[in-house]
Amino acid sequence: MTAISHVYNYTVRCPHIKDPAHPTTWENHIEFNQSCEIGLSRITKWHGRSGNRIFELDGFVVREAEAEGAYFSMQNKRMKDDGHVLVTFKIFMDELTKDTSVQEIMQHLIADFDKKVAKL
Repeated sequence: MTAISHVYNYTVRCPHIKDPAHPTTWENHIEFNQSCEIGLSRITKWHGRSGNRIFELDGFVVREAEAEGAYFSMQNKRMKDDGHVLVTFKIFMDELTKDTSVQEIMQHLIADFDKKVAKL
């Protein structure tokens, strides 16, 4: 049996646009942490309420949460030397950013994740 040796959690908060003269984007609101607590909490929550499958991208199934304006995905990946990486993604959306592409955000996050895993 192998252990989860690395945990990566991404959270993106698509911001309310408050000042059109100084626009902000989701790229300025990416949070990254390696908290096992957050990863386990997300797995527990999402296991009980799996949401609606929206699309699949590079092996990641993205679901829309039923009770909140959020999208989520998670995956584990086997590494050399018998380790595992667990990654979770959560994207919060709001009415003002509903035209933002969840697929574009996921592409960006997956690329960042792949870079991190390549360094292990």
